Amino acid sequence: MKKLLISGIIAIFAMQLVQAATICDAKMSLAEARLNLMMMVMSTEKIEQDALKAEIDAASIGLEKAMTAMLKDENKTDDVQLTTLQDTWAAFKNTRETEIVPAIRAGNNDKAIAIATGIQGERMEIMNNVVQALNGDNCD
Repeated sequence: MKKLLISGIIAIFAMQLVQAATICDAKMSLAEARLNLMMMVMSTEKIEQDALKAEIDAASIGLEKAMTAMLKDENKTDDVQLTTLQDTWAAFKNTRETEIVPAIRAGNNDKAIAIATGIQGERMEIMNNVVQALNGDNCD
């Protein structure tokens, strides 16, 4: 009985660590994607833009993996928050790929900056708020 109780406690602790790590992974990847996007918006050098785009793509993959893990988690507590995060990310990523990156590639960084600091800034705030609501403040 004692072994069963200890095993249960360890399992609960491990699940909490996995959940925290996943939320923290999402928080970190989201910040990296945004930071590199803002750096890309400011860049006028194609080589630098390409390197930053690779960093953006890597951070995006990390965020999407974390979101997938959170959605599959049997112990998830807030489907609405996770859906909001996923939907907002999809809009953010779509705007980035269809509007911001093409504007940068065309040399229209002013347009890219306007989009990145406008609607994308609003979406970023929503996503950060969701991560915080999902206990992302325990990542520091």
